[in-house]
Amino acid sequence: MPRYRKPQTNAIDPYKAQALPVDRPIAVYYRQSSEGQIGNISTTLQTVDMVEHLMRQGWQRERILLIDFDAGVSGTKKIHERKGLSQAFELIKAKEIGVIAAQDVDRFFRDMAQIETNIFIEACRENNVLVLTPTFIYDFAHPTQGRYHIQMFREQVQRAADYLEFFVKGRLWRAREYLNDQGEWTGTAVALGYMVDTREFLEAKVSNPQYRRYVPFKPYDDVVRAYFGLYKQHNGNLKATWRHIEQHGPFIPEFEAHQPPGGFVFPTNISKRSRFTDKLILSEYGLGNLLTNAVYIGHWAHGGVIVQQHNHEPIVPLDLFMYAFNQLSRFTLDGEPNSDYTPHRPWVRHDKAERCVEPPTYIRCVYSTDAPGIALRRLTTNWQPKNQQYVYALYGTDQKRIWYMMARFIDTAIDDLLLERLQATTIDEEAWRKAVALSQEGAQVDVRRIQNAIRSAEQAQRSIVENLKALTHPDLVKQLQDDYIASEREIERLKAELKHLQYDKGHQRLLLEARPVLEMVVARWSEVAPEDRRELFEAFAQHAIVNRPNRVTRCVTVVWRDGSRTSRTGTREGNYTYPWTESERARLYEMVTNRASQIELLRAFPGANWRMIRERYAYHFGNPSWRSIYRRSQTKYGPYTRWQDTDEFRAEHGDKAHLQVSTSGSYP
Repeated sequence: MPRYRKPQTNAIDPYKAQALPVDRPIAVYYRQSSEGQIGNISTTLQTVDMVEHLMRQGWQRERILLIDFDAGVSGTKKIHERKGLSQAFELIKAKEIGVIAAQDVDRFFRDMAQIETNIFIEACRENNVLVLTPTFIYDFAHPTQGRYHIQMFREQVQRAADYLEFFVKGRLWRAREYLNDQGEWTGTAVALGYMVDTREFLEAKVSNPQYRRYVPFKPYDDVVRAYFGLYKQHNGNLKATWRHIEQHGPFIPEFEAHQPPGGFVFPTNISKRSRFTDKLILSEYGLGNLLTNAVYIGHWAHGGVIVQQHNHEPIVPLDLFMYAFNQLSRFTLDGEPNSDYTPHRPWVRHDKAERCVEPPTYIRCVYSTDAPGIALRRLTTNWQPKNQQYVYALYGTDQKRIWYMMARFIDTAIDDLLLERLQATTIDEEAWRKAVALSQEGAQVDVRRIQNAIRSAEQAQRSIVENLKALTHPDLVKQLQDDYIASEREIERLKAELKHLQYDKGHQRLLLEARPVLEMVVARWSEVAPEDRRELFEAFAQHAIVNRPNRVTRCVTVVWRDGSRTSRTGTREGNYTYPWTESERARLYEMVTNRASQIELLRAFPGANWRMIRERYAYHFGNPSWRSIYRRSQTKYGPYTRWQDTDEFRAEHGDKAHLQVSTSGSYP
């Protein structure tokens, strides 16, 4: 059975011009190929003049959206590689605009393959979005002319791509490459210390042999020579040289006060300033490039290749330049490996005897559960030359540091927990016998564990030797050799640990012989040497676990050999001067909204004083609600009070107001 429908009475006449949809928003897309073109006449045509043209066509100013994020972006880039075009593309797909306009089709694309062009055309056609230029209106969804408009738009893009490929790259760039190969300046930024001679002729119409070449520019050439001299004075330490320059100079003279003479130019993009003096300097990276730039000994490089030697007058002595060059460059001026390369070693291992602090007491006995994906991770110990102290550091599987803590804090907490344990053990006879038995049993278990590990490593070595007899491939042979060497090192480490356990049974001797005088040891605990404290710790405890629940809380837990655990929690000396996390801000807002007391807020943020909490709230959420709740007459403590300074804290923790003690059998 046929199905009929009503005739269309308002069908579009394909032979009549379609009116512009001035009632819908229109986007104006602006793009310039390079930063040097920004601000020229093309910028005015694409922005100011284009907007005025659209207003004359009937659009209201508030309906015209200017998309100008693609300044200095090539038209050969894809849609997602251009921030501005990506935004316009999203507006098209969301049907939030009816027209997208540009000064010309080449502003959208210079796409040789036209893959991105077809994606753009299809999006405009599906969402009925017109493409408007001052000379033509492209309607890809037109019932009869749409195919023609698509073809014409593609042809315009192809012409733009051909122009870029054959004229700009083929002729203009080729001419620029020719000038570069001749050692002549082509309009780029000029190296510091030089200016460019732009006089084509001298007096009496004589050709200028220095035309478009570098010429020393005072006083900037003196600054460059001083930089090379400072680098040598600092023994090839680039960072130290840059820090000296940033604080003490010599600084780059202001460009406005030292203009080049007539017929010379000095285009530059140097804008960095010292944090101490606000004077012009180079960045550390820029200083490294300057110290390896062969232009300062008169050579001209293009594309990483020395194309002209002795092209212009040098401003740095050759021996001074080569000193810096050999310190910083792995390759010679010819591109070969630099046999004279002697880089400065920024990290120098100082003599441990020069350190004024004793090493941490509990090295290799401290672990953490904070490393993602690792049940128990041993902490490493590092020396901090700047602070002159040791730290325990936690590293993840990717060898990136997760956090670190002062060694003195952890060692002090373990010492206190150990002392409490010793005091309790000497009083209880049964606890003493149990501690001795567990110590002996633990030592035997460790010995058996290490012996088994040594046997497994030796068996692995024998297997590697057998495999080497049957292999001839060099890569596989090298890999097995590396595995054999690694196993050999592991065996040496295990044997050294086993020797330590078998030879030094001091913790058992201390337990068996020191019982009569242990009370005196406890009473004079401050005089006990660190190595003796460690022996006592190994006798009574398996290991210690350190966790950092948040940025100010530190928790130290000792796992004793009887299976019990004793914990101590403290707070970091700090005042939340670093940025607060989103969860911390949300918690603060929730507590203030629920009218939490001053004590509750101080307890929730133990590292911050009352003023810091108030200022953080005002910064993120404003002051009105805070003022109505926490007036001075309604709060007990002043602006610089922290949780650790309150009477409530001292009441909770008694005499040890700096630490919270927990002797439960689980994590605090």
